Amino acid sequence: MAPQNKIVKLDEFSMSSDLTHLQVVDAPMPEPKQGEVLVNAYLRPVNPTDVILIKTGWGGLVPLPSTPGSEGVGKVVKNGPGAAKFKEGQRVAAAPWPQFQGRGSWAQYVAVPEKDLILVPESLSDQTAAQIFINPMTVYGMLHEHNIPKGEFLLQTAATSVLGKQMIALAKHYGVQTINIVRRQEAVEELKSLGAEHVINSETEDIPKRVKELTGGKMAYGAIDAIGGAISPKVMKSLRKSGKYILYGALDPSPVSASNGDLLAQTKTMTGFLIYDWIEQPRKQEIIQEVLKLLEQKVLQPHSGM
Repeated sequence: MAPQNKIVKLDEFSMSSDLTHLQVVDAPMPEPKQGEVLVNAYLRPVNPTDVILIKTGWGGLVPLPSTPGSEGVGKVVKNGPGAAKFKEGQRVAAAPWPQFQGRGSWAQYVAVPEKDLILVPESLSDQTAAQIFINPMTVYGMLHEHNIPKGEFLLQTAATSVLGKQMIALAKHYGVQTINIVRRQEAVEELKSLGAEHVINSETEDIPKRVKELTGGKMAYGAIDAIGGAISPKVMKSLRKSGKYILYGALDPSPVSASNGDLLAQTKTMTGFLIYDWIEQPRKQEIIQEVLKLLEQKVLQPHSGM
């Protein structure tokens, strides 16, 4: 009997919360093609990006049927033709897993392009290794896109998220101050206990007014936003002249917006950030090594637990 591969199979995209459109099924064992490596994935997180994929298919980027899964850690089983970089049994992660080809990490065995695999340092736990890609590399990428001078201010929404907390830590490491937007008073104290310099409660405070006070009138050098929708014009108004707003999530599905004055007179810019696109650049391997070092030094610490 041929070996089987248990996978999570997605047959349709649905906003339903009952997840009945997801099934665990037996599938044929994948055979690695030219330049691919067969990986036995044994630990995977569930990220908000996975939920977006399951519900929306990322705007047509994902085929059906499909196996989700944006992150994970596994061991090399065997190399396909033309692949020789990794040895059997070595621990690897991927940047990215091939979920946009329908072969995400929510499977026992995945054929992954060798060029996307990362050899996991022995110093990193499985829990950390399984979360190398989505949050750490997005935090690193957005902060480098802003190129904020030391002492200046980065404004971020959804600051209590895992990514938000990692951004606080990495910005501090680079000498950048963060202004963190939350919606609950208890979250203010939580973030300050983690070393956040400034926290704004959007339910009780005027965001642009408070940013102006905190920055001595300079306003935020740049901003990252996981929410979009109704909060976006407030974030835009909180930026300096020619400041950049980066949207990386859509917790509020309504459209982002900005005033004519912010875009014209203030020459501010709005753009999106998708780690899957950003990472594919000439410096990809160098970036991966820099992020691994930050994880080894515990500057960046992924979420651990249920």
